[in-house]
Amino acid sequence: PADLRPCTDGTGLDIHAVLEPAQEVGGDLYEVLRPAEDRVVVAVGDVSGKGIPASIFMAVTITLLRSMARQLKQPDEILRRVNDELAAENPSGMFATLQCAVVDLRSGRVTCASAGHPPLVVVSPDQPPRFAAGATGVPAGLFAENQVECCSIDLKAGDTLVMYTDGVTEAMNSSRDLFGEERLLAHFADSRAATAAATTAGLLDAVRFHAADAKQSDDITVVAVRRIR
Repeated sequence: PADLRPCTDGTGLDIHAVLEPAQEVGGDLYEVLRPAEDRVVVAVGDVSGKGIPASIFMAVTITLLRSMARQLKQPDEILRRVNDELAAENPSGMFATLQCAVVDLRSGRVTCASAGHPPLVVVSPDQPPRFAAGATGVPAGLFAENQVECCSIDLKAGDTLVMYTDGVTEAMNSSRDLFGEERLLAHFADSRAATAAATTAGLLDAVRFHAADAKQSDDITVVAVRRIR
């Protein structure tokens, strides 16, 4: 979605996303939905492969995510149903790593689940950035009954959740040195971004600076969810 305001107006959340494919079409995805007045659903995913096949599988995956997020309340249930639907008809053996977060707008609690996806980063003004909600299941689509579990994070005013695909941490420079998780946390430790848009732009700039003149090798997606009140 290009305009996230219908999902965020009046919620106390500031959400911004950026997606940069490595080729003309890509396999990364993100979605922000408000299926009910009291919750917002945010998802990020990365489909195996590149080009047209990945983009088609991505389109199927995001359609399933939208459908399940409107029917189910818990992120682990959403990802398990998406997984089962993908696995039921997948002759090419493709898969998608997925991270799903459900924000309870009444309490500020975020419930997260991951199917083989990198952990999200919690950025708080009063403590060091930290990883949370790491993968509990395998990537979606490989086989039925994926054992995805969920965890909860209390999102306080001023806190930001950063979801991303491995195009961030696996971005390489000309020496084939990865951006990596250590640089990711170091970047946020030094960051003073005051908005979700500044958070996504700052990380993208850091990845580009690291890669320098090296060609982008993978799709890059970053989504920032900041609680402003």
